[in-house]
Amino acid sequence: MIVSRLCAVLVAVAVTTLAFPATSAQAQRVGSVPRDVALDVTRVFNTGTTRKVRGDFTLGVGDTVRSDLAILNGNARLAGVVSGDVVVLNGDVVLAVGARIEKSLTVIGGTLQAPEGPAVGGEIRVWSARYRYQESGDTLIAETDVIARFSRWVTDDDETDSQSQIFVTTAHSYNRVEGLPIFVGPRFRTRQGDLRVRAELFGIFRTGDGLVWNDENLGHRVRFEVQRGDKGGIALGGRLFDEVEAMEQWQLTDAEVGLATFLFARDYRDYYERHGGQAYVRLFADRGHELRASWGEERWNSRRARDVWRLDDDVALRHNPASDRGVVQLLTLSGTLDTRTESRHPRSGWYLRGEYERGTSGALSLAPLTDGLGRPSPVSRAPFPPRAIAYGRAFFDLRRYNRLGPNAQLNLRAVFGGWTNGDPLPLQRRLSVSGIDALPGFDFRRMMGQADAGTCATGDEGSYAGLGRPAQCERMALLQAEWKGDFRISLFGDDDDSDRRWRFSGRGADGTWVLFANSGRGWLVKRASPAATAAEPLTYGRRLVPAMGTWRTDIGGGFDFGDFGVYVAQAVSQPGLSPNVYVRLGRRF
Repeated sequence: MIVSRLCAVLVAVAVTTLAFPATSAQAQRVGSVPRDVALDVTRVFNTGTTRKVRGDFTLGVGDTVRSDLAILNGNARLAGVVSGDVVVLNGDVVLAVGARIEKSLTVIGGTLQAPEGPAVGGEIRVWSARYRYQESGDTLIAETDVIARFSRWVTDDDETDSQSQIFVTTAHSYNRVEGLPIFVGPRFRTRQGDLRVRAELFGIFRTGDGLVWNDENLGHRVRFEVQRGDKGGIALGGRLFDEVEAMEQWQLTDAEVGLATFLFARDYRDYYERHGGQAYVRLFADRGHELRASWGEERWNSRRARDVWRLDDDVALRHNPASDRGVVQLLTLSGTLDTRTESRHPRSGWYLRGEYERGTSGALSLAPLTDGLGRPSPVSRAPFPPRAIAYGRAFFDLRRYNRLGPNAQLNLRAVFGGWTNGDPLPLQRRLSVSGIDALPGFDFRRMMGQADAGTCATGDEGSYAGLGRPAQCERMALLQAEWKGDFRISLFGDDDDSDRRWRFSGRGADGTWVLFANSGRGWLVKRASPAATAAEPLTYGRRLVPAMGTWRTDIGGGFDFGDFGVYVAQAVSQPGLSPNVYVRLGRRF
């Protein structure tokens, strides 16, 4: 069965070269960090008397730390004395001659350089695997259970100073077009000082609806990058690719899309094929700040939905919409500003991401959309010749996380995107506002009325479903807000004030209740008309935004357990709709 083959390739198999300098007295341990070790170092970090450091730390000659010392996401150089345990998480350690640690030393996600016979009173433990954690207030929660690891899937981003591998991994998302794509090939990484070189040459095999060796099931990804700098610097690189790409990736995560496809035969994305090359340059700084520019030429093609394996074969998969076809030149500028306390479970800070794309094509064959959008329609049989296009498209995702107190947050998000200039957008770059990630109170791309504000579909429901329910909007806007706080239970009605917090899977991960509201819509752009008309209710002038009274709005609530959440949402702008109950892996945003 395909499923057994899929399970066999979910974990990367690698041969890694790991070495210490000749002065090191210890060997690194390869493999994942044992659960008891992860819990032990987490306890040390969370203890109130421990000296906690985030980032790089230096202990000079003659200096003394009279307690346990825990360093997170930084390198440590120790030349003095520590009277307790030392824990370094996701960083390297250098012990100078004369340094003394009276108890144990544990390094996770880094290396140790030390003189022969280092002055460490207890055990020395070093793992190359990174320390995986979440943050709840000022404390850490180690990721040690199956759900936490599965929600992250298999990643290939961990680095050591030098690696040369034959790598086997997956593309992290099961879908109705490829099944589970498998990446196989050599990968090389090396580092000299602050200069890093990365290279990879992967062949792609798509399991699809059968293990057949043909062009539809084969692809490739080649990448080469040179980077100068550690916490800030510049990188130059290039890519060659023949991949299947999702059209709208800003909604849901890869893991959520893959599980929905496999378990429920509900794929919430559409896909197309990209075959070409790209060169890029990026400037980066600490904490995820980045500016990036790329230019490339690629051929776009449609992909069909296939009968991929799923638990319930009686449920038909949605058609994958036809996409525009032709050779396209793309210039892309993007930037990211990230001041969050932690990327997966932030307590406060900003996350701002913006992108502008300029696309041109001498002959693009347009895929059909619903009636009245200047394209072939589902019922049209007239030939529609390829046309030259040149368009501009922008996309912005702005988030603010606010810590109201030790156990409460108010988080806000605004997403805007779509056409900026030139010709109408190709189908690959169109948008929608519906479904679990955007408006969970409304069913995914369900058409309402003759002109749908979530997908910009027009006409009848049957024609739209026959196309595969593509996203058709040229612009969209979405506003989201959520209020979160700890929830506690007292099963036996204790009279004291020491509430018992909900704990899941023995990890000590406190649950939170969530109240939220979402509002948004999509629309089309008419370059000459200042406003929508009765004949064109979805079309607005290029400088106009639809009135808030036309937006779709829902409210809801639920419980967030960190690695997954259970919610219920109710549409309030549209009468007659039933509440939707759904599950998310990780945060809503």
